[in-house]
Amino acid sequence: MNNAAQHIEALLFALGRPLSHSELQKQLGLDEATLRAALEELAQKEGGVTVVDDGREVELRTSPVAAETIERIRKEEYARDIGKAGLEALSAVLYRGPLSRAEIDFIRGVNSSQTLRTLTMRGLVRRVPNPKDERSFLYEPTTELLAQLGVSNVSGLPDYESVRSKLADLEEAYRQTEQRKNQEEPS
Repeated sequence: MNNAAQHIEALLFALGRPLSHSELQKQLGLDEATLRAALEELAQKEGGVTVVDDGREVELRTSPVAAETIERIRKEEYARDIGKAGLEALSAVLYRGPLSRAEIDFIRGVNSSQTLRTLTMRGLVRRVPNPKDERSFLYEPTTELLAQLGVSNVSGLPDYESVRSKLADLEEAYRQTEQRKNQEEPS
């Protein structure tokens, strides 16, 4: 595989999102002909993942060879209840979101990576860029989740304003407690 094709594949894998042709050219310093040749090379490559190119954007997807296995595993995963962890994460995102994974971890007191992956795969939450930190994402509810809950927007959730107000009060009390602790600690 040529160098450009390797870099395209690595970038698509590392970012985990579709990239436009122009973005690939800009990020990798490629001209249009080199990009086209590298994408053709990637399209011919056989393996568990494949590059899908709609003429405008390119992304990594599982190859047709693995489709049956992936479908079986997804069905098994979707058949399971989201459990307490899923409900906790969804509640945080619905009533306090959008939130970063670190914020969700803090609220729940445990690592939420797998839970958020499951909720994202099920289409209940989506990752969006974090405007305050390019290195992280925010999680927010999807229209699918709102539809399943029978509301047209988050403000239609039971006791939405009351819960948000109580959460804001708890967060402020926590901040004040932390500030007092930091002031009392000897230097």
